[in-house]
Amino acid sequence: MVLVGWARSMRLTAELGRDRRAAIALITGLTMPVLLMSVAMGIEIGRWSDVKLQLQRTADLAALAGAESYGAGASAQTAANAAANVAEFNAGIGGSGRTWTASSQTLSDNQITVQITTGVNNPKDPAVRVTVIRPVPLLFASFALGTGSITMGATALTEVGTTVNGSQPCVLTLNGYSSRNPSASGTTLSGNVNINLSGCSMVSDGTASVNGNVTLNAAGVYAAGSITMHGNVSGTGTTAANQHQSSAQIPDPYATNTALQSAIGQAECSPTTQPVASEGVINLYPNVCYGAISISGNNTVTFNGTGLYTVNGSLTIAGNTQIGGTTISGSGVTLVTAGAISISGNFNTSGVVLTAPTAASAENGAIPGVLFATGSAGGVTIAGNSGFTYSGLMYAPNSAVSFHGNVATGSSECSEIVSSTLTIAGNVGLGANCSNYGLLNYGSQPKTTTIGLVQ
Repeated sequence: MVLVGWARSMRLTAELGRDRRAAIALITGLTMPVLLMSVAMGIEIGRWSDVKLQLQRTADLAALAGAESYGAGASAQTAANAAANVAEFNAGIGGSGRTWTASSQTLSDNQITVQITTGVNNPKDPAVRVTVIRPVPLLFASFALGTGSITMGATALTEVGTTVNGSQPCVLTLNGYSSRNPSASGTTLSGNVNINLSGCSMVSDGTASVNGNVTLNAAGVYAAGSITMHGNVSGTGTTAANQHQSSAQIPDPYATNTALQSAIGQAECSPTTQPVASEGVINLYPNVCYGAISISGNNTVTFNGTGLYTVNGSLTIAGNTQIGGTTISGSGVTLVTAGAISISGNFNTSGVVLTAPTAASAENGAIPGVLFATGSAGGVTIAGNSGFTYSGLMYAPNSAVSFHGNVATGSSECSEIVSSTLTIAGNVGLGANCSNYGLLNYGSQPKTTTIGLVQ
């Protein structure tokens, strides 16, 4: 009996072992698809991480490239294209035809979007935002998600910070010094000169020459070439501490100002009318294309209202208010010519009073802060015994600007000059308190630009 019981026990144990193996096989069979799917999803998610990392690196590089371009002085559209080029090259995306929307400063190219926007650290700084997307085919996850692909993307924002070096120039002359032309004339003060630059500097991309009985008060004198001073010179601008020769050149700060350059181009318009004098009053109006204008005699010249005044040719005004004659007045005026500008004669203190539009008041095409502008090489001349007061920017990058005689000109509030060369032989007062006028603040030395990813 004992042997029989033992045999039966062994048989039951063997059967129980066979049943356990069957259960394990069953459990394994049931869980294997889940295990395989988990492994597959792990591989899929790891692949997504790689794609996300590649897209983020692409967005970062593209945003940095756009910021480098913009910081170097490129236009918003050019900088956006530079960013898109890098994104397209590094990720192999885009290429469907780019569109540029000027109002929002946004470039779109299929899977690439670039926008020139404002900074995060400093809202006054420009920034470049790049977004890139890519459809990613699914392998194993398509069974779970019910689709053959997903869209992944990345965004980067690069801010362009700038540091203004040195005081704001009231005078910037662009005729450039070079090793081949070391004596390129920029700014010349000669004769009996009294020039006061209120809190601002005189900058020459060429040489600066002071010769005669000269009083020059300025925050500094900067020249890419030499600075020479001869004769009876005095004032803060003539001290050794305020003279900086062999300085870096300042490029034309308004060369990329779209509104200003467009207005200069508009001066090549087809003249539609000429000003008409009526009882000694000559009225000029904005948004009219005038031909060359020459006014002389005892007249009152009035610029009627804020706006852009365009002359396809030269503007010459001469008069004599000492016998109650010519006066020139206008507020909120931007005057653009395709030729020379000449204002001369014996004007009383209030004989000539012209002001540019402020940033808040500009309308009818007027450009904030800009009073005179010309793209010609014809020259700008203010001469005579003139009471000539103006507020705003005189922009003549290709012209020689000259002040001759006892010319009390400019305003200690805001009066700046950007020209090819400048010659002064008289009394001149200029100032750079132009914050209300929206003019650029660019300093006496090139700006220091910093570029960094902020998002």
